[in-house]
Amino acid sequence: MPMPSREERIQHFLDRTEIFDLIRFERWCRDMKDWPGLVSCYVPGAHVRTTWFEGTVEEFARASEAKMKRDSSAKHWIWPAHANIKGDRATCESWSLLFDRLNFDGVEFDYNSFVRFFSRLVRTPDRGWRMSTFEGIYGRDALVPVMEGTTLEIDWDEAKKIRKSYRLMGYTQIKRGYEVPNDLIGDDDIEGRNAFYAEAKAWVAGAD
Repeated sequence: MPMPSREERIQHFLDRTEIFDLIRFERWCRDMKDWPGLVSCYVPGAHVRTTWFEGTVEEFARASEAKMKRDSSAKHWIWPAHANIKGDRATCESWSLLFDRLNFDGVEFDYNSFVRFFSRLVRTPDRGWRMSTFEGIYGRDALVPVMEGTTLEIDWDEAKKIRKSYRLMGYTQIKRGYEVPNDLIGDDDIEGRNAFYAEAKAWVAGAD
């Protein structure tokens, strides 16, 4: 395989930089409650899937606004790590830490979820790169009481109904009245995760 030309290398660097900036900005908008900014990071009608939501990005922005007014101040640290770019299509995967502080039955606690966020992106003619999907690849999570000596009571019979890779975060969602699917992408389902990667790689290469 011939070495890419200098111009090709520069274009790849520019594309990757724009994609990484967009991915970071999208989460910043979500955490800072900039809902128009969040939506602007996507193509119209883009698909978003999380532990508690599945639908379009426009619906996600409205649902996130309501959630943050009611029972969540979750934040995200995100480190874009890998972009696969082919022409006007790309995917990007990012190491991420999702964290929040909640109170169940008088016990204040932090939850931390280690997840890789994954998006498909397309190059638009008027706005450059924009996200067309957003979802997580879940790894593991933890619940930690804030005050030393306090104990958080967990209904393990209920919690163990949730997949291991997002069990505790999913438990906090269910306790707050959300439905949590059992078929999200996670490191505890290697076959499903690899099939997800293969489909995304084929899409970048031009498959519909």
